[in-house]
Amino acid sequence: MEKIRSLLLRKPVRYFLSSVAAFAVNYAMLLVLERLLRGFSGLSMEIAAVPAFLISSQLNFWLNRRWVFRSENRALPELLGYYSLAAVSFLIKTYVLLEIFVRIFRIPLALAQPIAEAVMFLVNYAVQKTVIFNKKKR
Repeated sequence: MEKIRSLLLRKPVRYFLSSVAAFAVNYAMLLVLERLLRGFSGLSMEIAAVPAFLISSQLNFWLNRRWVFRSENRALPELLGYYSLAAVSFLIKTYVLLEIFVRIFRIPLALAQPIAEAVMFLVNYAVQKTVIFNKKKR
């Protein structure tokens, strides 16, 4: 039990678990919404990605702020910084990586989404740690 506790004290481990939780919400919502919208639009993947992102990113922000980085800075500037990063990441992931994986390489969305998430994972951690939830900002 003590080994688990000491492992959870490590910021990268907490970040990974926070990301997994947000990914699970995003992934489930994306697949369900894409399937529901498939008959209405040729852009079902792109449309479904938006609400999936909005909900999962809120979960991720609050987990990262409180549990991962344990920030006590003002929430609004961090939220704005987080969403600036999240918006750029979302655009790259959805309209570059997923488009390439799904439309060009014909990788199924259910496989392409986790690959795209993995590509963005490390960059987002570095930016959040050094810029967004930086404890020196107080």
